[in-house]
Amino acid sequence: MFAKNGIPLYLQLKEKLLEDIKTNYKANDIIPPEGKLEERYQVSRITVRKAIEELEKENIVIKKQGKGTYVQEKKILYDANSIGSLTQRLSKQKHLLTTKSISFEIIEESEDHFVKDMLNCEKLLCIRRTRLLDEVPFALMINYFDINTVPDIDKKLNLESLYAFLKEEYNIELYNAEEIVEAKAANKDEAKKLNIEEGFPLLSLKRLSFDKANKPIEYSNLVIKSDMYKHKIILSNDKISNIQK
Repeated sequence: MFAKNGIPLYLQLKEKLLEDIKTNYKANDIIPPEGKLEERYQVSRITVRKAIEELEKENIVIKKQGKGTYVQEKKILYDANSIGSLTQRLSKQKHLLTTKSISFEIIEESEDHFVKDMLNCEKLLCIRRTRLLDEVPFALMINYFDINTVPDIDKKLNLESLYAFLKEEYNIELYNAEEIVEAKAANKDEAKKLNIEEGFPLLSLKRLSFDKANKPIEYSNLVIKSDMYKHKIILSNDKISNIQK
């Protein structure tokens, strides 16, 4: 079953297990216990344990004390250190982000809304989307714009990446942003759209984005399933940065 090619036996077993998981298991399924794997693949218990440890390091499986080893939910890494759309970022990680549903809402001049002050406008366009990551419900996205900035976008929008479409159709490019990340529990509507239990942990990313002239262009609220997401931020020492300047 395993070749004598100089590759350690536990790494060969790890690849076998990975192939088996991709073919026969889905997220949160339990894989066979170590004894069964030892018997099936005719290897030692130490080899099995080392192979599973490698799968744990890559977030493929997770051990739960007294319960067994489970297949992990897919989790993407979001690099928050540069501005860009979620679609653009995930495509670089070989993930497919698609839209399950989309709706457009106009918030009229007579209606109060906190985003109007942020974007310094009187009439808003709100775009709501339910996004799938590799065909699994993943995130709810709400984007607000001054309606005069993106005329007829509801009739024109034809790209999965909203930011790429803004640049292509309206020559709008976002250069910097302010973002706040918060934890929240899924409400009834969010739970239904994301196919999760009400109260499930979510992450909310609220962002105000600016153009090259530092004019506020867009406000967004992105709600993501926390078990499918990691947020990466690079920190630096302010004192060192100031000395270098």
